[in-house]
Amino acid sequence: MMVENAVADLMIQAGTVVTVNPNREILSEAAIVISEGKIVAIERDPQRASRWRSKRIIDARKRVVFPGLVNTHNHLFQNLLKGLGDDRVLQRWFQEVTGPAAVHLTPEDCYVAALLGCAEALRSGTTTMLDFMYPHPQPLLSDAILRAFRETGIRGILARGFFDAGQEAGVPAEILQPADAALADCERLIETYHGTENGRIRVWVAPCAIWGQTPEGILKAKELADRYGVGMTMHVSETPWEIENAQQRFGLRDLPFLDSLGVVDRRFLAVHGVYFDAHDIDILRKRRASVSHNTISNMYLSSGPAPVPEMLQAGVTVGLGTDGAASNNNQNMVQMLKFTALLHKAVRRDPTVITAGKVLEMATIDGARALGIEDEIGSIEVGKRADLMICDFHTLATTPNHHPVSTLVYSALGSEVCTVIVDGQVVVDERRLCMVDEAELLSRATT
Repeated sequence: MMVENAVADLMIQAGTVVTVNPNREILSEAAIVISEGKIVAIERDPQRASRWRSKRIIDARKRVVFPGLVNTHNHLFQNLLKGLGDDRVLQRWFQEVTGPAAVHLTPEDCYVAALLGCAEALRSGTTTMLDFMYPHPQPLLSDAILRAFRETGIRGILARGFFDAGQEAGVPAEILQPADAALADCERLIETYHGTENGRIRVWVAPCAIWGQTPEGILKAKELADRYGVGMTMHVSETPWEIENAQQRFGLRDLPFLDSLGVVDRRFLAVHGVYFDAHDIDILRKRRASVSHNTISNMYLSSGPAPVPEMLQAGVTVGLGTDGAASNNNQNMVQMLKFTALLHKAVRRDPTVITAGKVLEMATIDGARALGIEDEIGSIEVGKRADLMICDFHTLATTPNHHPVSTLVYSALGSEVCTVIVDGQVVVDERRLCMVDEAELLSRATT
């Protein structure tokens, strides 16, 4: 029974709510009531909404509310490398630009890069991000990124990566680490940060890629992840070169080899999968593993289109990721929606192969599922954390708005995002960053 004059922290009076709930409902003139970081009510009747006394009311009656977007793969340190890796395939991009630059990273570099990336992501509607931090030429680089997560208010997963092999493949000696040392640091990060900020910050384990790992290091990483019940993520089958490396060293393609080690399971997130074949997809299906599809990065590096339609048809969970800003070159998940839908339509010559509705699911509830937090975020439902974006479609690009999902996917630029809420806290208010001094950040990032 509804209590009269119940108190809430925040109420959003919405013109339209795209819930992405199990019934994929789109509500008109509904109110979202938030208390202690959670959605406690969705009032479909304005009269019922008036029973709530809220500390703040956001008037979004001419706007559209969506679940916050979920970015399942990123490299935040690369925000300082935008535009330096143009027109190269992955091997040259890493060997000539990203790898050499990573050698010189400092905690201050990583902090500023992460602030810049998180701020840009929040401004365009991303509320959850996994950052895959693999180069560690000196201590405390991951701590700097976690500090940026805490200060910006974004929901963040720090995947502590490492290379324990791969010099012959171009991994600089300065960022090679023995697996035991890397995983000891990862354990320190888990013990220190995992579950902090009311659960908003998490830590995962992340051996980088088959061409930069020893089997022993991968197995030790999996053991650590299992011991703490956290996820493990790894770049897999991004290019033919990656697969050839695995075949030459181990006699198997990379995903089957990882499966032979016992590391592919429900908590395993494979990044890219551009060259997955039918056998690989069957492994993912059987093990209930997930995939992060990085559409723009795969196009930028000319890696190719991943077999996403086949993965979806097999029932594999596929989320979306921007990848790092050295191969994208921004943090705009709204752009990812359009690129993803259109790439696969063009390649398959089938306009229905990935619909607007499906690509929104990939960026919200499916991304949350890939990260193992679909019970907490990814849709607008009572009991979930209040991670939301509010869009103003009264713009030249998005007028007329005949259908909010189509408008977001095919018309929006990202600048339509006007308010963003993470864990019940307003972190972008009328396009203004609430937790970051934007002018100061821009100055720090360009000096």
